[in-house]
Amino acid sequence: MLTFEVQALEPYEKAEHQFVRAVYYETEWDLSHLDSFSFKCDVGLSCVITIVVTFSCHCFTHSIARDGRTRRDIPDAELYDDGREVRVLDSARYALSKQLLRDVIMTLDDRPIVVADDRQPNFMTQEKSHADGTTSLYAVFFEVRKARARQQRLILRIQSAYLLEEKLTKRQRHAKRVALKTLLRATYEGRKIRP
Repeated sequence: MLTFEVQALEPYEKAEHQFVRAVYYETEWDLSHLDSFSFKCDVGLSCVITIVVTFSCHCFTHSIARDGRTRRDIPDAELYDDGREVRVLDSARYALSKQLLRDVIMTLDDRPIVVADDRQPNFMTQEKSHADGTTSLYAVFFEVRKARARQQRLILRIQSAYLLEEKLTKRQRHAKRVALKTLLRATYEGRKIRP
């Protein structure tokens, strides 16, 4: 069992991992639940590792290409520019990120994690239940890498999180499962998780 000790980021780190203001039709969205945070984790090595969790704007936006409307038809009040890309604000993704995402991350050690794409590497876990009793798949895609500048530190980046409209693909259903502790230790040691 992993032990989590949530820690605040240093002020200089926190400023690097906060989103620019998101306004959806004159309503400002509170994105503070997506501020980066860190936790310490004993993964069975001779040291305790710090994992910094960061988020992509894909947790509360979707791509223009998948919107169904042409770029011309999307009102500016629905667009979000994080400085790297322009995407469409997605109220369903935003609501689910507030409701589920942090809990999914803090319980990763108890969840099945699959190798979603072995070329990147990219991993996925999912939440199946909702408060209203319905069942659907809230998929969380993430990557883990070593921090460049600091030893004994890993970056766990949430690449995207959204409700799957279809069932899992055959590849996702049959993908290799990996425990969080194994994934973190392999990443720290520079080993790849094989599918």
